[in-house]
Amino acid sequence: MKKIGISMTDSTDWTCVALCNSIRQSGMEPIIFSLGDATSNIASGRLYSGNIDLTILDAIVVRDLGPATKNDVSFRFDILCQLEELGIAVINSPDSIAKAANKYVSSYIFRKNGITTPRTVVTNCLDEALFALASFGTSVTKPVFGYKGIGVECLMNNKSGILRLKKLMEKNGLVYIQEFIVNPGRDIRVFIVNNKVVGSIYRIAPEGCWINNLSQGGTAKSCKLTDEQENLSLKASKVIGTTYAGVDIIEGDRPYVIEINGTPSGKGIFEATGVDVTVGIAEYLLDLVT
Repeated sequence: MKKIGISMTDSTDWTCVALCNSIRQSGMEPIIFSLGDATSNIASGRLYSGNIDLTILDAIVVRDLGPATKNDVSFRFDILCQLEELGIAVINSPDSIAKAANKYVSSYIFRKNGITTPRTVVTNCLDEALFALASFGTSVTKPVFGYKGIGVECLMNNKSGILRLKKLMEKNGLVYIQEFIVNPGRDIRVFIVNNKVVGSIYRIAPEGCWINNLSQGGTAKSCKLTDEQENLSLKASKVIGTTYAGVDIIEGDRPYVIEINGTPSGKGIFEATGVDVTVGIAEYLLDLVT
């Protein structure tokens, strides 16, 4: 029986549980492990997590890398890269996860490949940050490495917005600042598996809020994509190199890709549409290892 590792932090996470079920129903054995417990014994060449020998796995699905310091993150990516070198399929690949997680890199790749994305400036220079704020009028600032909408702020080009931008620069030394796209108070999450759209939802911000993330109190509703939205999502996933991904689109004067998630949850899609995205992931894995 083929052994499929699932890298996770919380074994009760909906997506982790669903992955286990789908992998098992496909006739493979799911093996849960945490990269937070990973060990590399260089002398013996062993790579393991707890009592699990990672080198015996036929493939690995990265549900998440887990919270980590800078050194930890680098080590966890190194472990995944070593496993790839040993011929173990890692989904998503470490390279694509890194590109998706870094908003600067993903924004650059989108623009380079002709994917419509909001105007964005990333800078260490306060004067450049202030010029961007003045140019954009209303702006959104985000951590370059962020998730679940944490640390995302909306700034106006006024006294309070300028003061807040200066404080962010003092605190972080770097700012990722993006033009605010006027929208209907929602965004679209498109879930892609193996170059196919398997589900899409509107994420609607709670009343009095503008952040649509479900983890921030947003609600999910089934969404039928336009051809343009679907093609844009598929292209975004392709240029980042993800096998499965959550692509976020904002509806402005045209659709804009705002982010891509290389370790997305499937819970919101399932609750709003009844589609279990992990079935497609398991089918892909089965084809890959047999």
